Amino acid sequence: MSRGSVLIVEDEHLLGDNLQEFLRRRGWQALLARSGEDALQAVASSKPCVILMDYELPGMDGFQTLGAIRARHDCCGCILMTAHTGEIVVRQAREHRIRQVLYKPFALSEMEQWLIAEAAHCNCGTHET
Repeated sequence: MSRGSVLIVEDEHLLGDNLQEFLRRRGWQALLARSGEDALQAVASSKPCVILMDYELPGMDGFQTLGAIRARHDCCGCILMTAHTGEIVVRQAREHRIRQVLYKPFALSEMEQWLIAEAAHCNCGTHET
């Protein structure tokens, strides 16, 4: 049984592909979008439980993308991925109701634990296998 659905929004191909493969092997339904525009299309068709959002994206940044998604869809949680460790990014994340920021590079096990917690917080019907 699936742990839940995750939309990965990551423009760096190797990282995005690796995250998707890791999560699929761990029982998640993992979709991948390479830009904010791609993420908007993916959310419209897939209704993910949690979004794993990169901060720096081509076109719209992660916060703009999340705002556009939430304006159109009743989606659940978001975890931000970033290499920026400044207080401004953390403050913006809180303003966008993002509870967790993962600083690149991060451990895949840490990412998955936050996904499990976010999915449980959102009551997405997921369970740990």
